[in-house]
Amino acid sequence: MSCVRLDADRFRLRASDGLYLLSYLLCMADAILISYSTLNGTAAAHFVSMFLRTSSLLVMAGKMVWDGNHRLTTLLFTCAVCLLIMFSFFRSGYNHLFYLLAAWLGIWNVDTRKALWIDFAARLFLTLFIISGALIGAIENYITYRMGSPQLRYSLGFNHPNTLASLAMSLVLEEAWLTRRRPGPLYALAILAGIVPLYFLTLNRTAIALTAAFPLLLPWAFRRRPIRKAARVFWALFPLLIIGFSIAAMYLCQRNPVFREFDLLMSNRFWNSLKVYRQYGISPFGQRVHLLSVRMARVQHESPILLDVAYLRTLIQAGPLLLLFYAVLYVAAFRKACLDQDRYSILVYALFILYGMFESGFNNVFMNFTLLLALRNWYRQRWLEMPR
Repeated sequence: MSCVRLDADRFRLRASDGLYLLSYLLCMADAILISYSTLNGTAAAHFVSMFLRTSSLLVMAGKMVWDGNHRLTTLLFTCAVCLLIMFSFFRSGYNHLFYLLAAWLGIWNVDTRKALWIDFAARLFLTLFIISGALIGAIENYITYRMGSPQLRYSLGFNHPNTLASLAMSLVLEEAWLTRRRPGPLYALAILAGIVPLYFLTLNRTAIALTAAFPLLLPWAFRRRPIRKAARVFWALFPLLIIGFSIAAMYLCQRNPVFREFDLLMSNRFWNSLKVYRQYGISPFGQRVHLLSVRMARVQHESPILLDVAYLRTLIQAGPLLLLFYAVLYVAAFRKACLDQDRYSILVYALFILYGMFESGFNNVFMNFTLLLALRNWYRQRWLEMPR
């Protein structure tokens, strides 16, 4: 009985938490059901998406009124970040920024663990819903080839096979973070049993490799040795190092043989980004960028126009100020985890930072649950923290 009560407590919410999560889940439905599934090709998709987004913002406005007693510093800080995200969203039309805005608004006083339990349950349900729809033929199972290869890749209802693999990775890591999974051969075998068939379905490499590495790296998360000052400095700089390497790889992928080989290994991600950069340049607050997915390129008989590196897509499409925002978010998150001696969070953050070097899904809070942790972490400073 105690376990049942504990499970129920995970989902028991205050009114403020409930309003926030209602807004967040409306956006999740828009992102996963519309943007990330093959349902986005239906006639009603645009109408449903606009309805969900409008409803989300109305609910969030209601939450801010309900919360009432806002600190002036918190309100000004929240509004400043909101204006930056909204301005870049309207300039670029980059949907991930709208979802970031929905996650940011009102998260200052939300119970993070309860929010993540509901986030995990909702994302798992929507993922299984789309897969089930694809298996019974109600949702299109998009099938494609790996570029330059005759091997087939299956999306099971999502807009791309990589989306399915990325969602699986996020679900595995989120469940592990919430339950503090311990290392062991049975857990590693369970992960392996899940990702092997997923690899042969999707032929995804990044999300599959990072998911496979997770149980092997778990013993590090349970080391008792304190995180020393040099390690704390390294982890605080880790997001900046990866972002800097991504930008350098874009510039050097056609000039330096080492970077050229690395780019070939990564399916020309950095060369594709360089082509987009040469065409559009960089705008401080973002810009409209015409991208063409592999799927649409085949329909239109054109070459794909891709920005698969999250940091480079943010830099070129959303603008350098938003890239700086992401960087500062994660520098602060790593710093807090180091101060708390929380190796588990450091490991999960690091895997997602590496994921962002190869997939644009890092920028989407519904593909990367650590964004919620990083956003909430910013409000854990005395001058911003809302009284509960």
